Amino acid sequence: MRKAAILTGLALLTFAGPVEGTGGTPFFSVVPFEFDPYGSHLVAGMWKEGIGCPSNAWTTTDGTTFTTYTDPACTSGDPRDKRHAGLLLAKTGPTSNFASAGATLQGVKGIVLTELGYDIRKPELPPFLGSHCGAGAPRFNVTTMDDVTHFVGCASPPTVPTATGNGWIRLRWTTAQLALASPPIMPGSTVKSISILFDEGQDDTPPAFFGLAVIDNIDVNGKLVGSGPGKPHDDRDDCKGKDKDNRHFSGHASQSRPEESSLSFADPGQGVNVQMINGARSVSYAGACVTFVGDALMNDDPGHVVSFTACDLSALSTPLVPRIGTYTIAVTGASGVVYQKTGALTAGRISIHPR
Repeated sequence: MRKAAILTGLALLTFAGPVEGTGGTPFFSVVPFEFDPYGSHLVAGMWKEGIGCPSNAWTTTDGTTFTTYTDPACTSGDPRDKRHAGLLLAKTGPTSNFASAGATLQGVKGIVLTELGYDIRKPELPPFLGSHCGAGAPRFNVTTMDDVTHFVGCASPPTVPTATGNGWIRLRWTTAQLALASPPIMPGSTVKSISILFDEGQDDTPPAFFGLAVIDNIDVNGKLVGSGPGKPHDDRDDCKGKDKDNRHFSGHASQSRPEESSLSFADPGQGVNVQMINGARSVSYAGACVTFVGDALMNDDPGHVVSFTACDLSALSTPLVPRIGTYTIAVTGASGVVYQKTGALTAGRISIHPR
């Protein structure tokens, strides 16, 4: 586990009802993200149909006779997942690369945690074959209300599979195992945020050096999410680029699905890295500008809020005076504004689609 890639970030339906967060908000989605502020293009995080643990799937050998198929590891799963999606997380190359993939769990703030888990695509433990399963990845980053982040890795704290199947294993960490997390998650602790992080590459300590994992049926207190939050929406705004001082960023926002919004921003000259977590609190428009505000990590430290405005100036561009856009960023902490910058893009693109 490397501090440089630790991101404390970040749906469920069962007969028992949803996990309730603050104000009755249910745990409803697992939103993938890719943290790659320097553009290495060596990480991936996405839900992909057809790679998840199959429950009530069907198979055929001749196109006329069909047989239902359920892997023994996942006789129960997210009933909304009709296309057997799995969460693909990958980090190619060295662990030291400042990049990671992961997912934010939405709607968990305010719950008391009693169980975490997922199904992982591998035939056996210890982790000799199949998906990467190390002490640090894939792992849950659980931040409690005291702003302490707790790590629950695939191989640490140790747990016994609750079910095994044909290349799948169901892993669960209940109260006793969570008390062995680093640092321990004590019974009765209240959750502020939960994310899943994958930041170990192909050079990690053997035998967990595969650099890729497929997981499914993300479990929070017995409620399972086995698919992504939905298709992209037509009001999604995208922005990516850099300015003359090599400050660079990548982000997107959606007013109809603010929980899917994301931002990665880096200022190498001042040693500043900002990562929005838990989606956006708000998304608003003014002309050709979009502003989104959300909780953030600054240099891996929680407890910050970032406000980011991107303006599309392409309509004002001419061959002699090319214009891409501008940005403004402000990060606040307990003591007030701790970082702010305004710049004009020298490369990149801003695309605004207000609904």
